[in-house]
Amino acid sequence: MKPRKKDDDEDGGLDSLLDTMTNVVGILVLVLIVTQLGVSEAITEITASSNVTEEDLEAAKQKLVSLADEKTKLKEQTVSLASIDVDAERERLRRLKEQLETRKKLLADQARQANEFSMKIESDRATAAKNKKEIEDTKKNRETLQNNLTASLAKQAELKAKLDKTPRRAAAAAKTVTIPNPRPAPPGARQATFVCADNRVYPMNVDGIRKEAELRAKDIIVRRKLNLDPAKGIDPEAFAKLYTKLNINDDFFDVECYITGDRWPRLKLTPKERRGADEDEVRRPGSRIRKIMATLDPTKFYARFYVLPDSFDVYVSSRRALTDAGVLAGWDPQGATWTYTTSVPGGIELGPPRPKPPAPTTPAKPTKPANVID
Repeated sequence: MKPRKKDDDEDGGLDSLLDTMTNVVGILVLVLIVTQLGVSEAITEITASSNVTEEDLEAAKQKLVSLADEKTKLKEQTVSLASIDVDAERERLRRLKEQLETRKKLLADQARQANEFSMKIESDRATAAKNKKEIEDTKKNRETLQNNLTASLAKQAELKAKLDKTPRRAAAAAKTVTIPNPRPAPPGARQATFVCADNRVYPMNVDGIRKEAELRAKDIIVRRKLNLDPAKGIDPEAFAKLYTKLNINDDFFDVECYITGDRWPRLKLTPKERRGADEDEVRRPGSRIRKIMATLDPTKFYARFYVLPDSFDVYVSSRRALTDAGVLAGWDPQGATWTYTTSVPGGIELGPPRPKPPAPTTPAKPTKPANVID
């Protein structure tokens, strides 16, 4: 047979079919030849044998008839294979190949659709399970709300029954609310200072503490003779060793003496724990804090509150008490870590004297008083 070229890919299936058909025809021809040889040998054996019986002859005839029938069938098959139209078979195989590719694509599309349908079924199942759970949760919530509503209606009925039995009281008197009005303190009025910390109010004797610190600081300077040399001034180191150890007593504050900038003595006042007055004490007539507040003459004093974030309630109560007594007041909100500090009066300055600044050429304008009342 003619060898098939490598580029005959399109007709490869038909060539294989022709090869197979040719091989079948060859095999049939060989079978026919072998059959004829077998018949000849059988006749030769029969004629050569002198002991042939009628049964043997009959069997040989039947075998011959059978072989003749088989020969006829083989001839028919050979003729049928020889009459095959190669071009028609090639065209039929091409159509079968196209049908096979079409079926493959159809099967792939069906498999993809089946997979998508399966995924949709799983998604629908998950959604159905979620919706079922939500429905169950909604049902439980509805039952809970129904029970709460029933209990609320019963409580409402109970309260309404108690309200019907409660005697009516007259409405409380209207309260006067003042709008904040920031402004300076009245001329000649002195400041009474209060610190609100830890939700307690602490009255501060600022003037007394500063005056005592001034006297004791000047006593240190005189007794230790720290001001003998005007050019050197007061020795900061020697003064600080004694000044920082001063113990100034106060009922409401711990007083710390310290030096700032190596030149100026100062004071830090920290509220003593639980020494201030809470809201109950502020509201109670005759309490210690109310007696202190009662000493403030509205014509000579105004109140100034320094309020930390945790002490707004006690500030409101304290200010209401002063307002009822006619004392003007203002407040200054502070941070959580704020501490009150002040200077020591008396013009005490450590170290060598500084040169005096030149006299201003133009008269200074009087500063506007700060707004301390609101």
